[in-house]
Amino acid sequence: MKIYRLDTNYSNYLYNFEPKISFIRNEKENRPFLGVVFRVHNNKFFAPLTSPKAKHLTMKNAQDFLKIDDSFLGGINLNNMIPIPEVALQEINISKLENENYKRMLYKQLKWVKNNTERINNRAKNLYYLVIQKKATNDLIERCCDFKLLEKKCQEFIENY
Repeated sequence: MKIYRLDTNYSNYLYNFEPKISFIRNEKENRPFLGVVFRVHNNKFFAPLTSPKAKHLTMKNAQDFLKIDDSFLGGINLNNMIPIPEVALQEINISKLENENYKRMLYKQLKWVKNNTERINNRAKNLYYLVIQKKATNDLIERCCDFKLLEKKCQEFIENY
């Protein structure tokens, strides 16, 4: 798995249909996405990373949220995973980042991810099927993006790109 930035045009496009996605206001606030967390129907799903926050320390791992290094390195918001076409991705070259603290955090996150890839893939895939088959609790479904709608909109974006 690698860490990517999402094209703001694609983010804006999806946000028109699904306000739960991690909206990107501008390039400076462009949050990193982890991927590929899993593949389905020719779509590659990516999940937004979140930086460490005090609230994460009291949270537990859940079907839709995975703590990275017990939250000391943030988390993976699987509930907000989205399909992203190759044209809307840019791999982050961590070594070229200027902020040393951010660079160190991303390296540590990536190391943890590489050691937990199978766990992340399984959790993402299970969440996807629980939600689209409506086998999850209503609370979990409400926290998640509409994965099927986003798959459709991703294909439309590709066709119109």
